[in-house]
Amino acid sequence: MYPLGIAVSVFILCIGVWLTRLQGKPRKITLYTLAIGLFLYKAIEYTIYGLNMQLNKIPLEFSTMSYFIFSISVIFNIKKLSSVAAFCAFVSGIGYLLSFMVIGNQYFENNGFQLAIMAFLNHSILFLGSMLLVKQIDFNSKEISNILKFTFVYVFYVIIMNQLIPFTQQYIFIRVLLGADLLSSLFPNHVFTSYEYLLYFLLIFTIYRVFISLFFLIGKTIGRNHGGMKNEHTI
Repeated sequence: MYPLGIAVSVFILCIGVWLTRLQGKPRKITLYTLAIGLFLYKAIEYTIYGLNMQLNKIPLEFSTMSYFIFSISVIFNIKKLSSVAAFCAFVSGIGYLLSFMVIGNQYFENNGFQLAIMAFLNHSILFLGSMLLVKQIDFNSKEISNILKFTFVYVFYVIIMNQLIPFTQQYIFIRVLLGADLLSSLFPNHVFTSYEYLLYFLLIFTIYRVFISLFFLIGKTIGRNHGGMKNEHTI
């Protein structure tokens, strides 16, 4: 456990809970400020990568995609993307905060102070933004379907990019997950069968589906306790 990581992560989580109480104009201004700030920072960062022809920096990780999906959905008020954007931001944000509680010191050791701090801030923005965005979502089966459709498109995108671009980074979580590297690390001397791989991916999907249900439960709870908010002008 990383004591400092626990302290700052709990602080961000508490702010997220407090933000769910915001209504009307303060909520909207806060949400747009977070989205615009995140979008500008990431747009500049990836523009620089593009100008330098660093193709291996093309967004691939779930959290990296979340930066743009969340910010674009909010800035352009795209209602059809709201549930996907909020879910991606929530999973990426809270996942990083929880991991920071445990291995935050390793983030500093492996990535350096500046990158570790920026990663923490970016993921914190995702989590805080998701807590604001959930208040304008109608949580129903259609939204679950939208999230699952996005997930399949995202997985297909990862597979295609993985074939086209030689990513040199040692650790990309989505590649580890889809490549079943976790199984190889846990059972290095075992030769896996097709049925075992099938069971592995079914387990991954089940866990992912549980996260969706948890997100919807939290969203509905926030909506009941503090009231939802509808968009008057949406795409």
